[in-house]
Amino acid sequence: MLMRRFDVALVHAPSVYDFRKRGYVHYGPISDVIPSKPVFDMYPAGFFTLTSYLEKNGVRVGIFNLAAKMVNDERFDVPRFIRKLDADVYAVDLHWLVHAHGALEVARLIKELKGAPVVLGGLSSTYYWWEILSRYEFVDAVVLGDTTEPCFLQLVEKLQKGDENLEGVCNVAYRAGSRVRFNGISFVPEHLDEYAADYGLVLRAMVRSGISLSLPWSSFLEHPVTAVITYKGCLHNCLACGGSNFAYSTIYRRKAVGVKKPETLVEEFKGITERLKAPIFFVNDLQLLGKSYIEKLMKFLADEKSDVEIFFEFFVPPERDVLELYRRAGDRVYLHLSPESHEDNVRGRYGRPYTNSQIRNFIRNAVELSFERIDLYFMVGLPGQTPSSVQGLGGFFKELYEDARGKLEAFVAPLAPFVDPGSLAFHMPSRMGYRILAHRLSEHRELLLAKKWFEMLNYETELMSREQVAEATYNAVLSLTEAKLQLGLLGEEEFSRIKASVEAARSGQHVKSFREKETLREDELYPKRKIPLQYMTLRLVGEIIRYAVTQA
Repeated sequence: MLMRRFDVALVHAPSVYDFRKRGYVHYGPISDVIPSKPVFDMYPAGFFTLTSYLEKNGVRVGIFNLAAKMVNDERFDVPRFIRKLDADVYAVDLHWLVHAHGALEVARLIKELKGAPVVLGGLSSTYYWWEILSRYEFVDAVVLGDTTEPCFLQLVEKLQKGDENLEGVCNVAYRAGSRVRFNGISFVPEHLDEYAADYGLVLRAMVRSGISLSLPWSSFLEHPVTAVITYKGCLHNCLACGGSNFAYSTIYRRKAVGVKKPETLVEEFKGITERLKAPIFFVNDLQLLGKSYIEKLMKFLADEKSDVEIFFEFFVPPERDVLELYRRAGDRVYLHLSPESHEDNVRGRYGRPYTNSQIRNFIRNAVELSFERIDLYFMVGLPGQTPSSVQGLGGFFKELYEDARGKLEAFVAPLAPFVDPGSLAFHMPSRMGYRILAHRLSEHRELLLAKKWFEMLNYETELMSREQVAEATYNAVLSLTEAKLQLGLLGEEEFSRIKASVEAARSGQHVKSFREKETLREDELYPKRKIPLQYMTLRLVGEIIRYAVTQA
């Protein structure tokens, strides 16, 4: 394999580095609500924005998804690959805490084999910067905060020159000799247009790195889904969320939501649709930005006349007049809402302040306005839930389905594997109805090595142990599955397969390899669509060929 030289190598590790050597693990439904495998082989969207910003400033970037490559190629030798990889700076993401083991093991390996500067970044890295730098000497610096592009560029330029004086670099903590230094989080922009993703530059970096090495996740070409990050920050305080208002303001120093103009979101949208025909997910609830913002964005999207599937999510059910604006976006528009629980009191306590009546009105309005589909997401592991109380989920879904005219779908998964550091539940567990079982980064690394999925959980609730969270999850899955069988959404054969899988898991017989996706659920979260090369747009193919020829 021909390996070019890079200024920066962005590296994504699996949740557990040596997962292929650990045999079979009962992963259960631990990655049920994302498209990647249970080893979390999907890298964060920050790879796209970092690549775009660095490339615009003359930095040659490589994107390397080691996790996805390890899933797709059993013979892929990570140390051998790293020996051949030549970069001035190696940046490993530790954004989601689920990568606490793999990210640090890959960072260790890079330092041992290359001796070059190793940098970590992401929200979990920001939270645990002191422990990382004081305990893991193979990490030279941690980039802090939710928006780091110019700070990271400044850091790279200094490291390339061999300048060890990082005192003036924004949003960085680092090791200076035997001492750990913290520059603070001073760069928290409220306007993010300058840091949007440029998919032309991203594609160039992916081709340069090798498409098989830079896929967003292992099955991306079979089940492609793309995303547009609409803003950073939040006004809500869901108890276990590390992206809550409490976490952003207290830990990441974001006092105001960071936004992009509607024009910027549409440019990102066009950057995707011109290159790949795949569903596009607009991340975050746009209601937070106001009705006039939504109206302007939907007009821009309508003008594009794109035929791709568009997904919008809501943190609270929108009123009908707001839904009417969303309906303008395109012909195939999907809506996502996460009630978390079918019980009003549990939902409200967790941080979703709306009622079942509001959910019903939302569904009726969405159906009357001819949206393609409404997806509801429920969670197990919330304060106030018990293994028996979650069994009401199926009945609730059947009630909602009566008004949905076949356009309603629902999914359920556990809060797994971790209550997020930085969340209200992590910092004030007893007040929020939780017991936190791991606090330090090193403790979470150990949890990830457990053989059973519920033993990886870093929490118990006031009413449920980890084993009871697992039991409640199985009960909720069966309740929802039985409801779908009764509604004719599932056949007897599929229902029997799911039921058998649940019973095997309960008895401890069910084990699953890292290659398998969750088998307790009857459908994938995202639309299944295989897009091999011949179905990509001519523009994308042309860009790949042109870049491969010029080696730009």
